[in-house]
This record gives sequence, structure tokens and C-alpha cells, in this order.
Amino acid sequence: FKKIPKEICKLTKLRHLLGYGIELFELKNSLGGMTSLQTLCRVKLTEDDDNVELIRELGKLKHLRSLHVIDVKERIGSSLCTSINHIQSLEELEIKATFQDAIDLPDISSLPMLRHLWLSGKLNKIPEWVPQLQNLVTLYLFCSKLSDEPLQSLQNMPHLLCLRIGLDAYEGESLYFQAGGFQRLKELNLRKLNNLNSIIIDKGALRSLKTLEFIALGNLKTIPCGMQHLKNLEVFRVYDMPDEFVQCIAPDGGPKHPSIHHVPLVQILPQRRGKGRNLSLKT
Repeated sequence: FKKIPKEICKLTKLRHLLGYGIELFELKNSLGGMTSLQTLCRVKLTEDDDNVELIRELGKLKHLRSLHVIDVKERIGSSLCTSINHIQSLEELEIKATFQDAIDLPDISSLPMLRHLWLSGKLNKIPEWVPQLQNLVTLYLFCSKLSDEPLQSLQNMPHLLCLRIGLDAYEGESLYFQAGGFQRLKELNLRKLNNLNSIIIDKGALRSLKTLEFIALGNLKTIPCGMQHLKNLEVFRVYDMPDEFVQCIAPDGGPKHPSIHHVPLVQILPQRRGKGRNLSLKT
């Protein structure tokens, strides 16, 4: 069913509600009574314009740890911020906007327990509250269409371990990892950033990085400048990358191969399903 039956609100001991695209509109006056809920996953907040009550009810779920909402419209951003600010127990938060809408969440205050954040939708800029999330471990930015380079505002997050930027989240041509930035980051995934043609890594940046993944970066023809500084890198995985990129790291004469010679495992995976090449380059 696409709409959740209103009778479900009688399950006051229910802890996990996995919606996978169902609408909560029928619970606009009763959702707040489900006070045992810890997980509310992949549910739609909107059916039509009359959703203020539903969003207000969301803020009553004081024990909620994981909230994933989809098809969020820009016009409800302020109300959604207010409700999220009341859920101080949140550990996971996903906000996925509709295709034509932006994510407008300017007023989220401190969420001290938040460890995982997914933002999928247009952003005018990185919200100011994101870099202030002191315990955030995972950050995914998708479809953001950012014109300003996002790394500077994120590089000093003290516990960030995994960063994924993809699906035109950034529309610029270059990314610059400054010295001293992203000191604890262990996994970096860049995917389908169609304008990206240059990456620079300063010595002292990404000091703890273990896994680096490039996926479908159509205009990136060579490895990052400064990649030799990633002394702790264990896995370099490329998928659906331009032929020029693959050729430049080939072990049989690729001009950039010496810069990744220290990486124990390099995986070059083809565009379509099939066997990739696992190149063990450690001597």
C-alpha cells in the first residue's frame, strides 16, 4: 500500500517502521503518540499542501534514532527544522528532496548524537550546521548541485570517517584538499561529478585515508596531483573512468603509475558488469 493505515498508530510499542515510500498523511494527527519509535525509514512527508500537522507530530518522537524521509518539498524546510531540533536522540538522518525542490534546512541546531547524515537534493551551499556536527562519522552529499567547492567547510570535522560526494553534488571543475584537512577520514568516494577535471592533494591532507574510490568521473583524465602523499592508502578503486585515466595508471608504462606504486590494491572495474582487474602494486 502507498498510504499507511491510520490504525497503525495504536501500536504504541512499535520501535521500527520501515516505510519504503509510503505516505504518512493518514497519521497527521496521531504520529506523535507512537513514542516508542526508534526508526522511521524511507517515508514520504507530503501528500498535498496540508502537511504542517504531520511535521509537528514528527517532533514528538523523542526516542527516534533513525529518520529517513523522502520526497521532501522545499516549502516545508522551516517546519521540518523545528521538529528535527526536538529529536535530540537522532543518530541517523536522511533528507531526500523531490527532483525539482531544494533542501532548505537553515535552522537545525545541535544534534549531539548524530553520526550519519545523508542529504540528497539541491543545496545553495553547505548548511552552516553541518560542519558543527562534532560526532558525525558519515556524510553523503548527492544531487546537491553546489557551485562553491564544499571541502573547505567540511575539512575540520573532528570525527568524520567517510565522505561521499556524488551525482552532480558539486558542479565545479576542481577539488582541493588542503594540508591538515580531513585528518581522520578513512574513506572517500567521488561519483559522477561531471565537470570535475582536477584534484589537488596537499602533503598533510587526508592523512588517515584507507580507501579512495572514483566512479564515473567523465572529465577526470589523470590521478590527483599529490596522490603520492597518501601514505596510508590501502585501496584505490576506479569504476567507469575514462580510458585516459586508466591508461595513465597502467603498470606497464603508465606515466602516473609511480605515484600509486605504494598502494597495496588497485582495482580497475569496467563500465558494465564483468571481471575487473585487481592489480597488486606493492613491491
